[in-house]
Amino acid sequence: MNTPRSIKHRDLADWPVWRYLALFSWSCTAAITFGPSLLLAVLSAAWAQPLALVIPSAKVTLIQVGLAAAVLTPLYFAPGVRRLARSARCALLGLLAAAIVLGVFVFSGPDV
Repeated sequence: MNTPRSIKHRDLADWPVWRYLALFSWSCTAAITFGPSLLLAVLSAAWAQPLALVIPSAKVTLIQVGLAAAVLTPLYFAPGVRRLARSARCALLGLLAAAIVLGVFVFSGPDV
């Protein structure tokens, strides 16, 4: 005799902590990616300097966004990642995006 299941199975990927980790990781990614360019642009405008210093930082930002998109897009559609809950998938990909962006920022030379 089969008994009906009235208890809903709760997967580890549905924990609420994943939402906060996703928010934190994508916020760090955005700050690392766009922070230096925006800071240089604001300081250049405040001191009435030419925006020539912003151009190398903008190139690094474009490299960061392009590389993160090139790596994370196929990974997002991978079958193993697609099986995760949405919040867990977003958190794990956010941590990977932060690592990629930070790596590009650290290893980009002064004359990019």
